[in-house]
Formats: sequence, C-alpha cells, structure tokens
Amino acid sequence: MPRLFCLLWAVLSLAGCVTPVMRNADTMEPQRMLSGSVMDREACTAADEAWAGAGTVWVALDPDWDPQDGTCIRYVLAGLDSAANPIVSVHFHGDVMWQYLDGRSGWFSGYETLTPGTLKAFAIRENQTYGLPYLRVSRPGTYGSSGFHKQRRRPREADILDAALDILKARYRIDRLAVSGQSGGGHVVASLLTRRDDIDCAVITSGVVSVAQRARHHGWDRDITGYRDYFDPIEHVSEILPDPRRRIVVVGDPRDRNTPFFTQQDYAQAVAAAGHEVALIRAEGAGKSFHGLGLTGFKVVQWCVDGVSSTEIQARLPIPPED
Repeated sequence: MPRLFCLLWAVLSLAGCVTPVMRNADTMEPQRMLSGSVMDREACTAADEAWAGAGTVWVALDPDWDPQDGTCIRYVLAGLDSAANPIVSVHFHGDVMWQYLDGRSGWFSGYETLTPGTLKAFAIRENQTYGLPYLRVSRPGTYGSSGFHKQRRRPREADILDAALDILKARYRIDRLAVSGQSGGGHVVASLLTRRDDIDCAVITSGVVSVAQRARHHGWDRDITGYRDYFDPIEHVSEILPDPRRRIVVVGDPRDRNTPFFTQQDYAQAVAAAGHEVALIRAEGAGKSFHGLGLTGFKVVQWCVDGVSSTEIQARLPIPPED
C-alpha cells in the first residue's frame, strides 16, 4: 500500500472515520465524501473527460516528495471567453457535512441528488442572472474533488485552492477575481485574502472567519472537525495583502445560530482596523438557523464589481428583524 495512502488512512482513523478510504473514488457520492478519496493524476485526467462542460485541476503541493502527492480539484464554469477574461466570479461553497466531536458525521440533505449536470446548470444560471463569467470550485473532498472534507479549515485546504486558482487563471486567461464564499467557503475566501493580491471583490457570507470564537460559543474545545490546528482568519488579519483596488464585504444575519454574527462583526472590525476597505452588511439568512446567504452573496458580488457603494448594497437588502 503506498505510504501516502497509509498515512491518510491513519489520520482519518484517528478522526473517527468509519468508512474506508477508497483510491480514485468519486466524492460526488455522499459516502465517498464522508470517507475522503485519494486520487492519482491519471484518474484526475480521466475525470476531466467525464465531466462535460467542466474540468479538473491537478494540484501537487509537494512534488519533490512524491509525484502522486496531489489533489484533484473539480470545477464548473459558464460564460468565460476563450480569449481573455478581465474579471471572473469565483465561488466556494459551504460545508456539506455535519459532524459531532465524538466522530459521528453525515451529509446534509440534498447532497445525494446533485450531479455534475446540476452543478453545470447552476453555473449557467448564475452567469445568465448576474452577467459575470462564473467559476464554481469544489473544495477538497467534495463534489468530485479528491481530498478529505473532514479536514476542512486546516491550512492545507486554502493552500490547495490557492494553487488551483493560479492554474485556472493561466488556463482561462483570467486577470482579476471576484471571490465569494458561503459559511466554510467564507473561511476559504478569508484565507485567500492573506495569500492573493488579484482580488477585486471578496464577499464572505455567513463566514466561519473566527473559528475559535465560534467553537467557544457552541461549547466546543476545538473546531467541529475535531482539529485544533485550524487556520483562524481573525488571527491572521495582519497578513491580508494590501490592495487599493479590493473591497471586502462581510454579510451575515444577526440571528444566525450556526455561525454567530458577532464573530463576523469582530472579523470585519479587525480588517478595518488593519486599514483595508471592508463593509459589514446585514441580510436575511435562509433556513431554520438563518445561516443560508449564498444566493445573496452572488448579488453582492455583482454589485461590488459594478461599483455600488456599501451603503446602497445595504439598502438593497432586507434587514433581518430583531429577535
């Protein structure tokens, strides 16, 4: 058994995983998303051919250690020009797994019904609705990407996605990015702000941007993933790269029961204190926990790119009622 596979299997075993890791398994399948998937480069290339109208990126962070030590990142896109793309809307979805610290886990309702075709149809709809070239990137271990979703929010997740964006920019001749992320995807966006200087608009909706604060609020002694070595964006605000062209918009619902609004507020205040342009916007989150703001994020991205002021953005969104 290859040593990487052994290592990852050991890590997953310690994390409470009960489903065996499978090589080259498709994480569009809920059970494979729960277990994680180790994929080799040849299988990643083959997957590229299987996803009509989409694609894959092979990210090798440690090629000198093992040429196969990489992650296969899948994506769907719509509206990109074959010649050049001055700005593209890039979206990172939220977490798709529920977990308990005792190791129990499962997938959120609806994950089992999604296919590459439905993701592609959604990308086309978003492009047609908002008029921006659109790129939806599957986070490691989800929606066909290899990797381990149980290890989200650890530094390697952002490292992989940062490298994937570099490859995609070159592949599609993209100049600037307008990135958005919902919940755990918002954590990705906040992490990328410490790594990239090509972001015009960064829109974080219901973002897990203060991991330790969120954990304390819920009475956890670590992130819900079970890991303590997470990347906590609020602790790395000083590392956000300066960029006078960039706007950061943090959107949340004060009633959010999943990721408390005060954690997003504290993050926005820290970003502002560090000298960056940031706006804190209140909006109505969907669902029983008032956490769903992904669709609102797409609107905010368009308005941000169009130069709409933060005051006007707030005016265009219904303010949630007080509890």
